[in-house]
Amino acid sequence: MSRDFVHVCSFTVGLDELTRKKQRSSLEVARVLAEAGRFSVFEATANIDIARTMNRLERLGGFEYDNETGYPWTKATLTAAGKRALGMSVDPPSEIAP
Repeated sequence: MSRDFVHVCSFTVGLDELTRKKQRSSLEVARVLAEAGRFSVFEATANIDIARTMNRLERLGGFEYDNETGYPWTKATLTAAGKRALGMSVDPPSEIAP
């Protein structure tokens, strides 16, 4: 007896579901990235608005990016600057004992 299976892949974390106005907002896109912790290359380049906002976020230094999760995903981790921009508390640097 054979069974047929369908595997559906979704390469989205919600960026492409934002309105175009919100896709142009660094703050709105940063909120989605902070919650999801990753994005796909397909989503980051879905249209010119998202692509420009992603480039702007990279220049602002609000996230650290890691491509080790494998294509098409990129891990996005908030930096201290990104946390401050989103109004999140930032842990003070830990002191190193002498």
